[in-house]
Amino acid sequence: MNCLDIQDKITDLLLGQIDPQEKALILEHIAKCPLCAEDFNFLSECINVCACPEFEEIDENYWEEFVVSIHQKISYEKPRPKFRYRTIIPIVLSAMGVFGIIYFLFLKPQNREVAQPRELEIQPDPYQEIYELTPEEQKEFIRMINQKYFGE
Repeated sequence: MNCLDIQDKITDLLLGQIDPQEKALILEHIAKCPLCAEDFNFLSECINVCACPEFEEIDENYWEEFVVSIHQKISYEKPRPKFRYRTIIPIVLSAMGVFGIIYFLFLKPQNREVAQPRELEIQPDPYQEIYELTPEEQKEFIRMINQKYFGE
């Protein structure tokens, strides 16, 4: 038998579910192989730890005393106050509603006039009018300016 076969049968050996001939072969291999011996020791310790001890016979008054002790523990515990959602939530919602009404009535910023775009008022260029005159009209205009301001 190889190590894999032995390791598969170690739990059966520990639980007593193996033939005496196989048991002898497995124990012989475990004595020679340190790896399989380590697995055997580890699994035997695990089974010993997990094995349930025999239950002692329970006294007739055990369950009555058990129930009484449970009732005593329950009566000594202080109940925690419950959070009162049914009372607090309506109060909070009402306060928020009142605050909202006060805000819209008194604290809300007033509408301000918004600047409206206006058409640009373009001032006509006075010199542009001069350039639009015919050459005779330009000479007449210059003569009038000279006469008014320079007395010519």
